[in-house]
Amino acid sequence: MSAHHGNAGSAGPRGLRPSTIPESPVAFDSRYELDWSRPDYSRRLLREHLDQSHDGASRRQHVVDGQVRRLLQLLPRAPARVLDAACGPGLYALRLARAGYDVTGVDISPAALRHARAASRAEPRRLPVRFVRADLRSLELPGPAFDAAVLIYYVLEAFPRRSQAGVLRRLARALAPGALLVVEMRLRPEQPPGRVDWWEVVPRSILGDRRHLLLGDTTYDPQRNLYVLREMAVFDDGRVEAQQTSAWLCPYDDIPALFRRGGFDVVSIFEGWSRGRATQLSASALVVARRA
Repeated sequence: MSAHHGNAGSAGPRGLRPSTIPESPVAFDSRYELDWSRPDYSRRLLREHLDQSHDGASRRQHVVDGQVRRLLQLLPRAPARVLDAACGPGLYALRLARAGYDVTGVDISPAALRHARAASRAEPRRLPVRFVRADLRSLELPGPAFDAAVLIYYVLEAFPRRSQAGVLRRLARALAPGALLVVEMRLRPEQPPGRVDWWEVVPRSILGDRRHLLLGDTTYDPQRNLYVLREMAVFDDGRVEAQQTSAWLCPYDDIPALFRRGGFDVVSIFEGWSRGRATQLSASALVVARRA
């Protein structure tokens, strides 16, 4: 399962024939790219977000706890106004609100937002947090500018290379001058270049709620900085569904230029969630940037 990107794509095709599916995936192919806003996918993805047996959609609760502690070291002090972009089911937003921040979470997934709102209402005391449905590519939020924003779990890579600076510019418009943006970025996947494939029989997946054969493959092209995870479900009635999630992984040396095009100056690039500095050999990075 890939990270919750929070952007809308085209609805995945239904009733496919396996012979019509390309042998090799095409990155950001609108025919197959996962649509996070599609109600059935949204509902099944929420199930994966909340699954405490893996970190494949949202991180497990104890991992989120540790990452929020790190965010508290990087963000301005509460009660600063924080935008949680692609907030998913609100795991980070609710924790930041408990720490005293005034938080707005935005996402495209209806099921994730319903869960986040319900979780907020279930809190023993009213928290300064709200959840809004929005697409990061067309983000327009009324009200005062935010003091900081977070974009967690490799969200930016879910947009094609040509679109990433535009997403950053949308975030910049929501922030006050000098406000901080914290972005988690993957620099390379956990696999060598080329293709890895697998199959298994599963009781359910994001492609269906009934037992089915799940075929999957991941393709990593380091020359083009492209990574695609593709899954195909074959049901006992012969029905076939397929979806993929694509990523353009910005090279380490290109990060400052990408953020400048988005209206930010990079302050620090950390090795993952650690306090150490990232390098060209890092697998992931936490980028801290300031709105120009």
